Amino acid sequence: MLGIRRSARDDDEVREMPGTVIGAVAAGTAPLPFLAVYAVIFIVHGGIHPIAPPDITQTAHGELVAGFIAAGLFVVALIALLWMVSGSRRWPFVLVQLGILATAIDFYVDVTKGGRFISFIAALAAAVALACALAPPSWAYVGQRIPRLARSG
Repeated sequence: MLGIRRSARDDDEVREMPGTVIGAVAAGTAPLPFLAVYAVIFIVHGGIHPIAPPDITQTAHGELVAGFIAAGLFVVALIALLWMVSGSRRWPFVLVQLGILATAIDFYVDVTKGGRFISFIAALAAAVALACALAPPSWAYVGQRIPRLARSG
Protein backbone atom coordinates (compact mmCIF):
# COMPACT_ATOMS: atom_id res chain seq x y z
CA MET A 1 0.00 0.00 0.00
CA LEU A 2 1.16 3.54 -0.68
CA GLY A 3 2.16 5.60 2.31
CA ILE A 4 -0.61 8.17 2.36
CA ARG A 5 0.17 11.10 4.58
CA ARG A 6 -2.54 12.52 6.70
CA SER A 7 -2.64 16.25 6.90
CA ALA A 8 -3.38 18.25 10.00
CA ARG A 9 -6.72 19.14 8.44
CA ASP A 10 -7.82 15.51 8.74
CA ASP A 11 -7.44 15.72 12.50
CA ASP A 12 -9.46 18.88 12.90
CA GLU A 13 -12.49 18.47 15.05
CA VAL A 14 -15.69 19.60 13.42
CA ARG A 15 -17.87 21.34 15.94
CA GLU A 16 -20.82 23.62 15.70
CA MET A 17 -20.38 27.20 16.80
CA PRO A 18 -22.86 28.16 19.54
CA GLY A 19 -25.17 31.10 19.05
CA THR A 20 -23.46 33.07 21.80
CA VAL A 21 -20.16 33.00 19.90
CA ILE A 22 -21.92 34.02 16.69
CA GLY A 23 -23.60 36.87 18.58
CA ALA A 24 -20.34 37.96 20.21
CA VAL A 25 -18.50 38.04 16.90
CA ALA A 26 -21.37 39.76 15.10
CA ALA A 27 -21.61 42.46 17.76
CA GLY A 28 -17.82 42.68 18.00
CA THR A 29 -17.53 43.55 14.31
CA ALA A 30 -19.69 46.68 14.66
CA PRO A 31 -16.86 48.97 15.89
CA LEU A 32 -14.39 47.81 13.21
CA PRO A 33 -15.60 50.11 10.41
CA PHE A 34 -15.53 53.07 12.82
CA LEU A 35 -11.94 52.27 13.80
CA ALA A 36 -10.91 52.04 10.16
CA VAL A 37 -12.61 55.30 9.21
CA TYR A 38 -11.25 57.13 12.26
CA ALA A 39 -7.75 55.83 11.52
CA VAL A 40 -7.87 57.21 7.99
CA ILE A 41 -9.41 60.53 9.06
CA PHE A 42 -6.90 61.14 11.85
CA ILE A 43 -3.91 60.11 9.75
CA VAL A 44 -5.04 62.44 6.96
CA HIS A 45 -5.78 65.31 9.37
CA GLY A 46 -2.51 64.79 11.21
CA GLY A 47 -0.10 64.24 8.37
CA ILE A 48 -1.42 64.84 4.87
CA HIS A 49 -3.97 67.65 5.20
CA PRO A 50 -3.71 69.27 8.65
CA ILE A 51 -6.84 71.02 9.87
CA ALA A 52 -7.22 73.85 12.35
CA PRO A 53 -8.33 73.26 15.02
CA PRO A 54 -7.50 69.54 15.35
CA ASP A 55 -10.40 67.16 15.97
CA ILE A 56 -9.48 65.27 19.13
CA THR A 57 -6.05 66.51 20.24
CA GLN A 58 -4.31 69.85 20.53
CA THR A 59 -1.83 69.37 17.64
CA ALA A 60 -1.63 67.89 14.16
CA HIS A 61 1.03 65.49 15.46
CA GLY A 62 -1.46 64.29 18.08
CA GLU A 63 -4.02 63.63 15.36
CA LEU A 64 -1.46 61.56 13.44
CA VAL A 65 -0.61 59.53 16.55
CA ALA A 66 -4.32 59.00 17.24
CA GLY A 67 -4.73 57.75 13.67
CA PHE A 68 -1.94 55.21 14.05
CA ILE A 69 -3.37 54.09 17.39
CA ALA A 70 -6.81 53.60 15.78
CA ALA A 71 -5.20 51.63 12.91
CA GLY A 72 -3.33 49.44 15.40
CA LEU A 73 -6.51 48.86 17.40
CA PHE A 74 -8.29 47.89 14.19
CA VAL A 75 -5.69 45.19 13.52
CA VAL A 76 -5.74 43.96 17.14
CA ALA A 77 -9.56 43.85 17.19
CA LEU A 78 -9.62 41.95 13.90
CA ILE A 79 -7.13 39.36 15.17
CA ALA A 80 -9.08 38.99 18.43
CA LEU A 81 -12.27 38.39 16.41
CA LEU A 82 -10.55 35.70 14.35
CA TRP A 83 -9.29 34.00 17.51
CA MET A 84 -12.79 34.07 18.97
CA VAL A 85 -14.28 32.57 15.80
CA SER A 86 -11.66 29.81 15.71
CA GLY A 87 -12.30 29.01 19.37
CA SER A 88 -8.64 29.26 20.26
CA ARG A 89 -8.63 32.38 22.46
CA ARG A 90 -11.40 34.37 24.07
CA TRP A 91 -9.66 36.72 26.49
CA PRO A 92 -8.10 39.00 23.83
CA PHE A 93 -11.60 39.44 22.40
CA VAL A 94 -12.99 40.27 25.85
CA LEU A 95 -10.19 42.76 26.56
CA VAL A 96 -10.65 44.49 23.19
CA GLN A 97 -14.40 44.76 23.75
CA LEU A 98 -13.84 46.17 27.26
CA GLY A 99 -11.52 48.79 25.75
CA ILE A 100 -14.05 49.66 23.06
CA LEU A 101 -16.81 49.91 25.68
CA ALA A 102 -14.75 52.21 27.91
CA THR A 103 -13.73 54.42 24.99
CA ALA A 104 -17.28 54.62 23.65
CA ILE A 105 -18.59 55.61 27.09
CA ASP A 106 -15.88 58.28 27.35
CA PHE A 107 -16.77 59.61 23.90
CA TYR A 108 -20.47 59.58 24.79
CA VAL A 109 -19.94 61.56 27.99
CA ASP A 110 -17.60 64.12 26.40
CA VAL A 111 -19.41 65.39 23.29
CA THR A 112 -16.32 67.26 22.09
CA LYS A 113 -14.63 63.92 21.27
CA GLY A 114 -17.22 62.52 18.91
CA GLY A 115 -20.84 62.00 18.08
CA ARG A 116 -23.10 60.60 20.75
CA PHE A 117 -25.05 58.35 18.41
CA ILE A 118 -21.98 56.52 17.11
CA SER A 119 -20.59 56.26 20.64
CA PHE A 120 -23.88 54.81 21.86
CA ILE A 121 -23.95 52.23 19.05
CA ALA A 122 -20.32 51.22 19.70
CA ALA A 123 -20.96 50.95 23.46
CA LEU A 124 -24.11 48.89 22.93
CA ALA A 125 -22.36 46.56 20.48
CA ALA A 126 -19.40 46.09 22.84
CA ALA A 127 -21.73 45.36 25.78
CA VAL A 128 -23.63 42.76 23.75
CA ALA A 129 -20.36 41.22 22.55
CA LEU A 130 -19.11 40.98 26.13
CA ALA A 131 -22.34 39.43 27.38
CA CYS A 132 -22.26 36.82 24.62
CA ALA A 133 -18.53 36.11 25.01
CA LEU A 134 -18.93 35.49 28.74
CA ALA A 135 -21.96 33.20 28.38
CA PRO A 136 -21.45 29.52 29.33
CA PRO A 137 -21.67 28.15 25.76
CA SER A 138 -18.86 30.51 24.75
CA TRP A 139 -16.71 29.18 27.60
CA ALA A 140 -17.28 25.65 26.37
CA TYR A 141 -16.54 26.60 22.75
CA VAL A 142 -13.05 27.82 23.61
CA GLY A 143 -12.41 24.67 25.64
CA GLN A 144 -12.51 26.17 29.10
CA ARG A 145 -14.49 25.06 32.08
CA ILE A 146 -17.12 27.41 33.38
CA PRO A 147 -15.99 28.85 36.72
CA ARG A 148 -18.10 27.87 39.70
CA LEU A 149 -18.61 29.94 42.78
CA ALA A 150 -17.05 28.42 45.87
CA ARG A 151 -19.60 27.34 48.44
CA SER A 152 -18.98 28.34 52.01
CA GLY A 153 -20.31 26.36 54.87
